[in-house]
Amino acid sequence: MEEDLKREIAELKEKNQSLQSELAEIQILHENTLDHSSELENDLIDHNNKLESLQQKMKRYLSPQLYNLLLGTEDSENQTGYTRKKLTIFFSDIVGFSNITDSIESEVLSEVLNQYLNQMAIIATKWGGTIDKFIGDAVMVFFGDPEFIDDKTHAVKCVSMALEMLEALKKLRQSWKSIGFHHYLQIRIGINTGYCTVGNFGSTDRMDYTIVGGQVNIASRLESIAEPSSVFMSTATYDLVKEEFHCEYVDSVQVKGIHAPVDVFRCSGYLDVQNDTYFMPDKDGFTLEEIRYQLKNTGKTEKRKIARSLKKALLYLMEEAKKG
Repeated sequence: MEEDLKREIAELKEKNQSLQSELAEIQILHENTLDHSSELENDLIDHNNKLESLQQKMKRYLSPQLYNLLLGTEDSENQTGYTRKKLTIFFSDIVGFSNITDSIESEVLSEVLNQYLNQMAIIATKWGGTIDKFIGDAVMVFFGDPEFIDDKTHAVKCVSMALEMLEALKKLRQSWKSIGFHHYLQIRIGINTGYCTVGNFGSTDRMDYTIVGGQVNIASRLESIAEPSSVFMSTATYDLVKEEFHCEYVDSVQVKGIHAPVDVFRCSGYLDVQNDTYFMPDKDGFTLEEIRYQLKNTGKTEKRKIARSLKKALLYLMEEAKKG
């Protein structure tokens, strides 16, 4: 009886040791699994961080529309081939910018140019434009791809963007004085609407999403002949926006590669807004914004705008003088 009890106790001890050994192995396996799981989780976090960093870099080099197309569409490669579309094309550059680069410290010049291009990009994105490229101080934007609404909406948005850019430059000129930059920079703008080839162009290793065609050349030509601080547009664009903006005929120009002359119109603002933006009354008096008059370059519409603003300011001062 006693021997049977001792044998059972011995067997139980042996089973207990075996169970403890199995438990130890399970604990080791569990710890290894946790370590491996932590490594996988860390690798996943690291991978996601790198992917997010790459996406942020892509945002800096792609328009929002193209960025969303590439990341949000499974068949985006086929959609970003090339095709013919009716687009509204925008060109702008800073008048005489290359002539002042030698007289300005490179650090100041870089800061001015980056602030300018950054503000132009913000405005273009706000109005839904696809930023094609920056070429030095020049900006190229188009409307109608990859997101299409309708021709009139694209043209109206483009002209609205152009007018806001002109207003934004006024504020930038004031802020640049604080860093010692006193040059009176002005931009000129050309806009045209027509059929272009849009899509991927380049080599197998490097592609650009851009537009080509004669209509692009017309927009570029209009920008090159535009007066400082003005928006020149073709008949094609004018016909789409004439109910929204005040425009006046300027001239007909011949563009290389285009058989018929192109009628040119100057846009001076919205039709439903009195465009006396230089004279700004307030409760304490008025502010007369900086006026730049150039004998050869200031157009008739701009002259009338200056005259109206100065007349309002003079009448205000005369009324105040009568009050004593």
